[in-house]
Amino acid sequence: MKTFDRVVDQERLRECLASGTGKGVKVGILDSGVASDLPELNGAVVGNYEVVEYRRGKPEIVSLAKGEDVIDHGTACAYIIHQHAPEAELHSVRVIGASHSATSQKLLAALEFAVEQQWDILNLSLGTESSYEQLARLADKAYYQGMLWVAAKDNKRNKVGYPAGLASVVGVDMDYFEDPLNFRFFSDRVTEVEASGVYVDAPTPAGGWQQFTGTSFACPQITGIAAKLRQHFPDLTAFQLKVALASLREN
Repeated sequence: MKTFDRVVDQERLRECLASGTGKGVKVGILDSGVASDLPELNGAVVGNYEVVEYRRGKPEIVSLAKGEDVIDHGTACAYIIHQHAPEAELHSVRVIGASHSATSQKLLAALEFAVEQQWDILNLSLGTESSYEQLARLADKAYYQGMLWVAAKDNKRNKVGYPAGLASVVGVDMDYFEDPLNFRFFSDRVTEVEASGVYVDAPTPAGGWQQFTGTSFACPQITGIAAKLRQHFPDLTAFQLKVALASLREN
């Protein structure tokens, strides 16, 4: 109880954000892959995987010697997380291909793999409208084992998507914030969080920098903040991490 009391102490939480680096925290990134040798990531990506879909049978997860990003999306998300939590271990699972799409079966296979790995936090800057029951089952399993899922809302204003719309998941929408540590939390909304996702600077695998806008880039802001909190409170449940985020809200 004393530990949980400290979690809702906003002054203590602010201290955690100021000093946290994500050390010891394992973060999974399900996306388009990450250019793991990018200098700006400083070797933070320690695992690279890909979901391979065969003509027959279920998709399989294969390990990659080197991480690559086919559309620059996952690398930007990884960089945003790394900016908040530079000592967190990042694990990339490529689900999205060059066509900017992924099948629901590939996503489910990647989520099952992530749950088996028991990473602390999962960044999901993607979504689907199908396989609701299977997604909900996996999300609940992760939630009860202490893994926090942070998922981007659909970019369409009146559409949420899944897994962002699941009760056990922190759903993230975007807005403009000058400070990427600032965000809003709404306990009465399906998508609970609004975070910095407008004109976010991030490096590209080919070199140079780009400004990104979208819920996909607001999502890793919250993932990085959660990693800083998890470092200081490693035994918190996913529910308690949500409470900590609510305590830090700007609104």
